Amino acid sequence: MNKNFETLKGTYEYLPAEQTLREEIKRKLTEIFRIYGFSPAETPILCMYDLLASKYSADADILNETYKLSDQGERALGLRYDLTICFSKLIATNGSIVMPFKRYEIGKVFRDGPVKLGRNREFTQCDVDIVGVKSIMQDAEFMNLTHDGFKNLGLDIEIRYNNRKLLTGLIQKIFGKLDADITRKAIMLIDKLDKLTNDELKAEFKKIDFDGEKVDELLQVLSLSFDKIKEKYEADAEGILKEGIDELSELILYTKNTVASEDMVFSPYLARGIDIYTGTVWEIFLKNRNVNGHDFNVSLGGGGRYDHIITEFVGTGEEYPAIGMSFGLDVIYEILNKMHEGEVKSCVDLFIIPIGTGVDSFKLASGLRNEGLKVEIEKMDRRVKKSMNYANKENIPFVVVIGEDEVKNGKIKLKDMQSGDEHEFGIGDYVSMKKIIENK
Repeated sequence: MNKNFETLKGTYEYLPAEQTLREEIKRKLTEIFRIYGFSPAETPILCMYDLLASKYSADADILNETYKLSDQGERALGLRYDLTICFSKLIATNGSIVMPFKRYEIGKVFRDGPVKLGRNREFTQCDVDIVGVKSIMQDAEFMNLTHDGFKNLGLDIEIRYNNRKLLTGLIQKIFGKLDADITRKAIMLIDKLDKLTNDELKAEFKKIDFDGEKVDELLQVLSLSFDKIKEKYEADAEGILKEGIDELSELILYTKNTVASEDMVFSPYLARGIDIYTGTVWEIFLKNRNVNGHDFNVSLGGGGRYDHIITEFVGTGEEYPAIGMSFGLDVIYEILNKMHEGEVKSCVDLFIIPIGTGVDSFKLASGLRNEGLKVEIEKMDRRVKKSMNYANKENIPFVVVIGEDEVKNGKIKLKDMQSGDEHEFGIGDYVSMKKIIENK
């Protein structure tokens, strides 16, 4: 290849076997989204840059990582960095939408950031959101949806959860009333508690003029269980701290003895380092991060309540409380790919090899496809042995060879390529063949 056509770092090409697994992940997540009453929607990848920049401070990492470009009209544009900002615009610009509005969207997003496990530059998000509901019951329902989504994928996960109001309230309780920007910076630092040592964190707090002794007090509080925090502060809690304690208490009450309860772990320093979150937040990790010798200590997705962003977009004064989450398809794919390493699943159920019987083979394929089977016909005019080798290489589970004798007798043999077993059927007995294939 003379020209530089290399795949850009952080972007990937997927061959059929790989893409089949990715499509299966989407299908299984979509099943759960629909069970919970969500409908599909789609938004543009290419956006006005002002839209992308509208809800973040100028120094936000997410804006530094945004792909910026312009069109022939010299307008400032960008590639979307997540699906939430475009979803917010969708609500704001479609006044006919009935509340509450529940949607899911699966699509590509782009960030020009460091490339590592779970962080590509082009990646796919599977988002599910609802607008118009304030009730913590909805937050609790998302805990169950999270559990069910990953259970449907065959993954055993841990849901780490917290509340941004609790974090803000604790900071204000310990340090006093602070400027909103300073509070935001403090929360972003707390979110790094699992990545930095206490000494490193204290040094970062010192840079924004936080008292060292009070930082020690904050870190001590953030090492406590929720019950201990509640016991320590509930009696005289007020304002945003009281709201945070009350909302977490209600979330725990709703999820007690539900499918999600055994997965949920209170994480007092979790903030989900994005400015938009206002209440409940959560992130998902594998319970056992070792998958066939590969370490997956990485977030598989997460979400939270963002009650202000759409309200501000609409700008009428009417409230649009919202909550949603994103499943990280790319990291989920990497995990499942390692879990099933060496297992290659074909997209085809049955391979038909004609020997001078093209018309009859074509008819058989049509009949089986009408029964919902995935069927391919050999069209390469090669020897049967080569056709069988092809079926083996492609991991096609069943093969039928149709010659003139089979057509004359009205009988064909369905061969199981793994076991070598053969099953004889009438050439038009599509239903019986389907039963054998589907029971494999």
